[in-house]
Amino acid sequence: MNNNTDKSFVWRLFIIATPILLQNMLSASLNFIDVFMIGGLGETSVAAVGSANQFFFVFNMLVFGMASGSAIFTSQYWGAREIKNIRTVMGIGIRLTMGIASIFTLLTFLFPNISIRIFSPDAAVVALGGEYIRIISFTFLLTALSINYAVVLRSTENVIYPMIGSFVGVITNTVLNYILIFGKFGAPRLGVAGAAYATLIARIIETSIILALTYSRKLPAAIRLSDIMVFPKDLFVKYIKRVLPVVLQSVGWSAGFSMYAVIYGHISTDFLSAFNISGSIERLCLIFFTGIGSACSIMVGNRIGAGEFKKAKAYARYFLMIGLGMSIVLSMILIWARIPIASLYTELSSTSQRYVREILLVIAIVMWAKASNIIFHMGIFRAGGDTVFSMVVDVGGVWLVGVPIAAIAGFLLHLPIPLIFAAAAVEEVTKMVIGMIRYRSGRWMNRLVGASHSEEELSEDFTA
Repeated sequence: MNNNTDKSFVWRLFIIATPILLQNMLSASLNFIDVFMIGGLGETSVAAVGSANQFFFVFNMLVFGMASGSAIFTSQYWGAREIKNIRTVMGIGIRLTMGIASIFTLLTFLFPNISIRIFSPDAAVVALGGEYIRIISFTFLLTALSINYAVVLRSTENVIYPMIGSFVGVITNTVLNYILIFGKFGAPRLGVAGAAYATLIARIIETSIILALTYSRKLPAAIRLSDIMVFPKDLFVKYIKRVLPVVLQSVGWSAGFSMYAVIYGHISTDFLSAFNISGSIERLCLIFFTGIGSACSIMVGNRIGAGEFKKAKAYARYFLMIGLGMSIVLSMILIWARIPIASLYTELSSTSQRYVREILLVIAIVMWAKASNIIFHMGIFRAGGDTVFSMVVDVGGVWLVGVPIAAIAGFLLHLPIPLIFAAAAVEEVTKMVIGMIRYRSGRWMNRLVGASHSEEELSEDFTA
């Protein structure tokens, strides 16, 4: 790569990744703010909201996986500047995700306690969590819609608009949390229900802003009803072929991740509370890597779609190097900050605070592996359409390595809490090693629009 190409990479990374990073930070802050403010109400409230968010997390990953199918195609279509196909693919994604969102909305509105009982047998946790998730049940529809638009806006390099919507949504949620949870400025003190109402209102505002900006500026994501109703069979089959592994990956991984909460919740409520708090901190740290991964998917996918395969390979290598450097810095910060972070939760028991400190230490130690996995699976492999391999590794890692180890360590060996969490982290290291082997082979690169690349191009050295 020459200097001009290096400068081009850095500039494109800056203008694409910065708004994505900010939006991811805002989205992660939404969960962190909820958990932090609810922390003032005690362990039961934290466990209740955390359990509801775990259920919502499974839905979010399912819809995001489906919508990401659009991104696989739209990033390459954008490289080839095929706007009509972008909107056709987006229409397929909207039909599928809104159908799933409707099912989740009905289930959580009519049977709210069932979803919470999966994560905790504690009757108080189930009652509070059921109240919370019933109030936010309609956010499933809003989330599905906003994710579809955000994904396509990002892949067409209009990344600033989803960030604006998220920014206003987080500010709204924070202010309303403070007012409704604690009963400020004459409002009733609603506790957990107040957090739910704040989330619902914030999501309505966020989605409205994204839609208004998209259509007022006539962006490529400004899909029409006719685009949604079109059903091109060939493109639909092609879409499903690439998207189904992504959906299975998202659902399989998120269900496996939620299984950790099930295991920890059945060990103790203190452990579940600490896991939920530490998870919100971890998501704040990982937003840097999900932002880099999203930018990687867009930039590498654009180059593949434009037929610039050597540049796509170089970009992938750059992203991995950036992720490694960032993970080292963030790990050092988290190791130092874990004690003051735990001390912020003054209403928690000393046991829960100790668990938070110990879990955050494990998270810091394995962050380099998790960062690499995010860039591999969210960025490089997805950009190249290598979705089947990514699904097998990601889902296999959590269900065949992480969950069994956590269950054995907790229920059979009865290890101390930090060792249970550390044992489960072996999953990340295993996936990282397998991902690196695949990356170096070059078999992840597939052009989904136009002509494919040659065998000669695939056989070039992939050593990073």
